[in-house]
Amino acid sequence: SCSPWQVMDYPMQIALKHEILTSLFSYYDDAPKPTFVPTEKFYGYRTKLEFSFTDRIFGDVVGESTPLPLSLAFHERGGGSRRLALLKGCALVSDGMNRVALALCEKLRTLGYTSTDLKTLVVRESKSTGKMLAILYVKRTELPEFPVDDIADLTGFIVFHSTEKSPASVPTKELWRTGDDVLHESICGMDIIYSWDSFFQNNIPVFETALMEMSKAMPPNANVLELYSGVGTIGLYLAKHAFHVHGVEIIQGAVDSAQDNAEHAGLTNYVAECIPAEKMDARLLDKRDVLVLDPPRSGLHPKVIKMILEKLPPMIVYLSCNPETQARDYSSLKELYKIDRITGFDFYPETPHSESLVVLSLRAK
Repeated sequence: SCSPWQVMDYPMQIALKHEILTSLFSYYDDAPKPTFVPTEKFYGYRTKLEFSFTDRIFGDVVGESTPLPLSLAFHERGGGSRRLALLKGCALVSDGMNRVALALCEKLRTLGYTSTDLKTLVVRESKSTGKMLAILYVKRTELPEFPVDDIADLTGFIVFHSTEKSPASVPTKELWRTGDDVLHESICGMDIIYSWDSFFQNNIPVFETALMEMSKAMPPNANVLELYSGVGTIGLYLAKHAFHVHGVEIIQGAVDSAQDNAEHAGLTNYVAECIPAEKMDARLLDKRDVLVLDPPRSGLHPKVIKMILEKLPPMIVYLSCNPETQARDYSSLKELYKIDRITGFDFYPETPHSESLVVLSLRAK
């Protein structure tokens, strides 16, 4: 268990998440009651997971530990730098993802590497093809190549040095790579390609349900601006019924994938550009019928909120992986916008996290 939520019955998890979402928006008198959409798959659903490493087993006494062969690990909640060994992997990812992660860890162990040499291992999986990518971040400035082509379904492997100046696993220097650096996923019948460094949704079936709800909220033939557009999945799905969709995304690789995905789908009414949302020209909001938002957990940048209040798009469709920052953002918009609907989605069963969709429209003057 990597979360206390995994000891709860699923109906209780849903009830609590629904209650949390309701409470977040209860401060707004005219906000409608949220609905909540459960999932049907509780384990093995994640498309991406980041493992750490450990070679110690920690005891109950501070400073007490015993040696352990190099193992995958998670950081202990509230335990500072302590890590807990995952001898079988994680239940929230597929057997295939665990198999690949454990096989790579065994290779690193055999080669003599320790947790002081390594930072994290990211494994990503296409649920429609079963193919996987792995990205290893190491503290060493050099790490000689070793074979990985004997690991079934691992189609690409990239090794980066990642500076110890940052606790996060960020690429400082690419050391080597082999195989592919992209995955293909089927979303609502669309073939979506995404690169190793692009954001992609972690729960495909629930995401597809959210996409359909977003489409239902949109007026037909709308002129759409999508911020934080990633590899274009949301915008491309909406483009099937929109007049035009313009995506804005900060990662160039994701923009390139979005353009390729649009071309592959034969959609000529979709375009994406690489620029941080807070640095875009506010005139991009001119004559837009709908603004679509899917920001990171930190929510909307204050400059984005300022542009919204200046240009006042008639409709905002806001999908969030952090309902707390979404509710906070609405507090800045509530004088000019009202909530038409709130829908929660259990993107992350067996954890405390969920996503929420809020549809806003301009208040009548």
